[in-house]
Amino acid sequence: MGAGNPDILGFFDTLDECRDCKFTERFTKYADYLSIAKIEDTEYVNGRPVSKNVDYVSDNVGTEYFEVTLGSEDSVITIVRFTYTQFPPQPTIEQKELMPLFKNSVAGLIAVKRLSTQYAYLYNNDLEFGMHNPNYLTSKFDELFESGTAANFSVAFINIKHVNQLNRFFGSDIAGSAIKMFGAKLNTFPIRDKNEFAVHMGGDNFLVAITTPRLPEFERFIASVPVMITYGSDKFEHIFNCRAGITTIRPSHRNGSQVMGECSLAYSYSRHNNIDIVYYSEEINEQNQNNAEKLSKALNENKFLIYYQPVINLEDQPSLYAAEALARLPFEGKIISPQEFITLATDSGIVTKIDFFVLENVCRNLKAWKEQGLSLVPITVNFSGRNLFNNSIADNIIEVIDKYGIDHNLVGIEFSEPDFTQRMPVLKEVTHALTSAGIIVTLDKFSTGQSTLTLLHDMDANYVKIDACRFDPEDPKGRIIANDMINLANILGYKVICEGIKTQKQADDLMMCGCNLFQSFYYDKPLSERFFVDRLKNPLYVIEPSSVITEEQA
Repeated sequence: MGAGNPDILGFFDTLDECRDCKFTERFTKYADYLSIAKIEDTEYVNGRPVSKNVDYVSDNVGTEYFEVTLGSEDSVITIVRFTYTQFPPQPTIEQKELMPLFKNSVAGLIAVKRLSTQYAYLYNNDLEFGMHNPNYLTSKFDELFESGTAANFSVAFINIKHVNQLNRFFGSDIAGSAIKMFGAKLNTFPIRDKNEFAVHMGGDNFLVAITTPRLPEFERFIASVPVMITYGSDKFEHIFNCRAGITTIRPSHRNGSQVMGECSLAYSYSRHNNIDIVYYSEEINEQNQNNAEKLSKALNENKFLIYYQPVINLEDQPSLYAAEALARLPFEGKIISPQEFITLATDSGIVTKIDFFVLENVCRNLKAWKEQGLSLVPITVNFSGRNLFNNSIADNIIEVIDKYGIDHNLVGIEFSEPDFTQRMPVLKEVTHALTSAGIIVTLDKFSTGQSTLTLLHDMDANYVKIDACRFDPEDPKGRIIANDMINLANILGYKVICEGIKTQKQADDLMMCGCNLFQSFYYDKPLSERFFVDRLKNPLYVIEPSSVITEEQA
């Protein structure tokens, strides 16, 4: 295109077609007159846009401009402002050099903004259930406490009873469908105008926050929830009843963690004593303190076991790449997983001691395995956000590793984002100190929004973990989001580990997005020390290839 005014409407249409954040060939015909892109973040305040300049691609030339807006009025949006002049018929070298810079910069910024907006929804919602998820719960609690309205609410942690029996009789698909129907009915109970809400906590666990006067109505509701089950050609009604631990938010509560801790205690009491509905009380709290003492005693007596869940590299020959160390506690003839004691451990502060117990045992084992001549892989240890209140945490970690003479690159520390959101400056210092010492750092439960973009920019880390269940490979938007997120992490120098794979096709789709590392029960469950040593000796995996998908089928 020669000199002259641009076809602005045509450019709008062109940009709007770039759903995958790549500029098409049609874009290049506008290269003659485009000279600058100004990127602004805009927030709507009282219904009016308020802008803040973020970045200039080049010096301002030209006086005319037009804008392209991406986003929606109820969230942070991006305004891309294009300033133009009339280029001569033959563009200069500088103008030719500008266009790749212009396209790459704008494409990258738009991709980040779109990723942030789209993934923020996935981060806060369980798409499979059509409900909010635990991430939403955290932010909602913050909102209630900041607004001073939290004391109007009571919170109930709910578990559907006898789901295992349903699963045994009819299979996991039918049981899963029934749980979703329960979730859909539960989701209609909160009154949105009163700021009430429901959350799917995972599996057959749910949570509701309702205004306290509605508690009797809520108790009646969860006592009998009918769902329709289809089994073959038969249809029949099944009645779900539930167990719940409830606490009423008091003025003395400071945050959502306290509330959830009390709900968890009340629920544990209900389950152990076979009582459907239990309200938190000081008596329950006293019993909890006794349990905390037992947990501390088990730790002091070295009762905890360490299991190792492999991370598999599917590039070329599938093989053992790394592992995550997980604490387990033998109790009354069975092995208790962290889900059953982590809340108690965190609330009581014992969790930091457990973290270092695991680190100590991992280092001791690595030293022994090295002396046995085994080929080692890096092993990561989970560290609770409680550790970030210790200013010497990085030095303490390095001291343990050095005590056993272990190569730093064989040990990793894994932080989970929900644990450190409020301690971001400290985490930044800790990750920098650890990576500078050659220790692997992993950011688990990689999400989005302001905190995640800040994480990617500011933190010194080697890996990020994402949950594969957030992305539906059959959904074009889901594929774009997965691709953009993995791409963004890779560009910034992170390796991505996908958790929660359920099928090989799901893994294949994520591999096409740029992820080759997977940690999932689909490939390998957490292994005791003896079986993990066998895996170190036999690191190769035999993975059944998924069926080939043709371009027409895709």
